[in-house]
Amino acid sequence: MYKRLRKTLKYKKLITGIGLWAFVPMVALSALRVGASPVDTAELEALLNGMKSFRAEFRQTVTGHLGEVLQTSTGRMHLERPGRLRWEVDDPYPQLVLADGASVWVYDPDLEQVTVQPLAETVEGSPAVFLTGASADLEEHFAVVEESASDGRQGRRRFVLTPRDGLPTDASSASLFRRITVTFSAPGVLTNLDVVDHLEQVTATAFTAGQVNPVLESSLFDFEVPEGVDVIGDIPANPALR
Repeated sequence: MYKRLRKTLKYKKLITGIGLWAFVPMVALSALRVGASPVDTAELEALLNGMKSFRAEFRQTVTGHLGEVLQTSTGRMHLERPGRLRWEVDDPYPQLVLADGASVWVYDPDLEQVTVQPLAETVEGSPAVFLTGASADLEEHFAVVEESASDGRQGRRRFVLTPRDGLPTDASSASLFRRITVTFSAPGVLTNLDVVDHLEQVTATAFTAGQVNPVLESSLFDFEVPEGVDVIGDIPANPALR
């Protein structure tokens, strides 16, 4: 029998499991909202909708507000829209974040602990809401502006997303970020996802060896609780997980 513990620890937001970002100067949120364009939103939706599945390796760097590097991690990810994500950290310590379409599992082997929470509660108002396609209406949640890429590479497209006014945006709320910047290469391959939070902490994740629409094994998005691991949250009513 697995331990079924009441949730006594604060749930690790999916944003921490899929931190993908690059440092950019802060811009007033009001200015971004004023410049938000339905055309830009439609362009981003088209790129995301064309990405039914995706896999890549990643390198993630978390930087403090003074520019100091707080943490660097590497690993790989598999994505199948809507609602399925496998995010594996190899270094500096192993961690698995897995969204199976209904729940999100955060497994820390070193701690012998797994946290589980309904997917809908986890992605609402977070960067994962557009990456996983768990919410069909991107415009409902974000104001989107396409910016010119500053690196001079032809065909690269960069979009800046900020939470809509209807979403919580203060540091004590569920949405703990100011802006998301997502970049695609010329063929429409996701290359960067950059997030700045309310403390001006930046998580920069660069994707390499990205493949759009590969055939992924369904088992990649299944999670079975290892024997002896503590469970925080309620295990879904699935006989295989009991």
